Amino acid sequence: MNKTILLIMPDEREVYRETSVKVGAFHLPSLALAILGAIAKQQGVRPLILDLTLHDDRSPVLARAVMEQRPKYVGLTCSSATYHQAISIASEIKSLSPETIVLIGGPHVSALTEETLRQPCFDYVFIGEAEDSFAQFLSNVPPESIPGIAFRTADGRIVLTPKAPFLRNLDVYPFPDYALYNIPDYPVSRLHARQNPVIWMETSRGCPFDCQICNKAVHGQTFRPKSVERVLSEIEHLIGLGIREFHIADDGFTTDLARAEKICDGIRDRRLDFTWSCVNGIRVDRVTRNLLRKMRQAGCYRISFGIESGNQSVLDNLGKRVTLEQISKAVAIAKDEGFEVFGFFIFGFEDDTPESMTDTIRFAKRLPLDFAKASIMMPFPGSPLYKKYHAQGLIFTPGDYRHFNAYTSPALVYRHPRLAWDIVESYQKKFYRSFYLNPRYLVRRMIYAMKSGTILSDVRVALQMQWFGGSSKQSG
Repeated sequence: MNKTILLIMPDEREVYRETSVKVGAFHLPSLALAILGAIAKQQGVRPLILDLTLHDDRSPVLARAVMEQRPKYVGLTCSSATYHQAISIASEIKSLSPETIVLIGGPHVSALTEETLRQPCFDYVFIGEAEDSFAQFLSNVPPESIPGIAFRTADGRIVLTPKAPFLRNLDVYPFPDYALYNIPDYPVSRLHARQNPVIWMETSRGCPFDCQICNKAVHGQTFRPKSVERVLSEIEHLIGLGIREFHIADDGFTTDLARAEKICDGIRDRRLDFTWSCVNGIRVDRVTRNLLRKMRQAGCYRISFGIESGNQSVLDNLGKRVTLEQISKAVAIAKDEGFEVFGFFIFGFEDDTPESMTDTIRFAKRLPLDFAKASIMMPFPGSPLYKKYHAQGLIFTPGDYRHFNAYTSPALVYRHPRLAWDIVESYQKKFYRSFYLNPRYLVRRMIYAMKSGTILSDVRVALQMQWFGGSSKQSG
């Protein structure tokens, strides 16, 4: 067995496979694994990445990688929806190579650490941001001396070391090692990118706001940015690898308005030629016309807003701390500055009613959005809402968590405190029909598609979309 770590991404296609929005799904190289790969190299450990999303027949691919490479370590990352895969993958590895040490991290296991370690296939859980703990582990620091990890002792006792502080200076860590991927394996359609290849890029971590639905177990509630110089240097490095477009992975790229403007100024000053988008969503109260204009001039062409609801009372109870007026103003300015604008909406909030969900549909139709996605409220482990619903006995025995998926029916996950799920799902389906089949939207989109040359891709997506609901039950 050599000093190699095999970093594995579960098959993300399963999250969307049985959903009506699968036509809108895309997959990029994992930023988390690229970061860990760079850290491993610093510690003299050879990293290899196996992305199972690229393979239809998992078991033989996994077996071949393990038996040929004989890695000392395997590292897994997962969300709640792919946690069941992580269990299966780790179990297969242990059956093939019992001496291989299996490590796991990510938002789900950071929130439910002790439960994760009750699975015998996992040896160590890395809690929260893992750069420092991962480096120490690979350099043979005794596990009990490393903050932010958990493991079982020989007698089966679970040990959780003291919580590690959130990383303060993100500039000191190496650039994510995207050279570990075969980037041409990740083509993205015109629906999602202007240019290929495209990857995730992170310029900051943490969100200082406290919405009830967010899991902050990994990056926390403190905004921690990379310096402007670090961001620009990282962009130059990645362009040197042939990357042509970036999707910003930050929870809040525009949290510090002055910093965001300086990044845009630096892109223009250095004449960096690429396109980029803020697909994860930025807050409507953290944009100005001046910033959006600079972003547009620096190559950003699409921004997303986490709108969530069209009912002010629902937004207030969510802890969003924005108004419908702010949402309307931000979307209008973004459109005026020439952006494609994407809106994220959610149905089934704790205090949602048929009336409030109708408000959301009407509000979305009034906004000049280019795209909109509506999911159903899912109390993901680690979020305040999960803790509240769990304490109230509303969450069913979760099992392997595969149904913790915002795009399928939550009927197998929890009981809504006031609404039947068929009602919530009917409003989600009505949203898609009302928004995308709205004559004003169709005319607006047709004009844009003809100008931008996306008419064929738009028609293809429209034909694939399951406008009247499709399956809402995830296979399992």
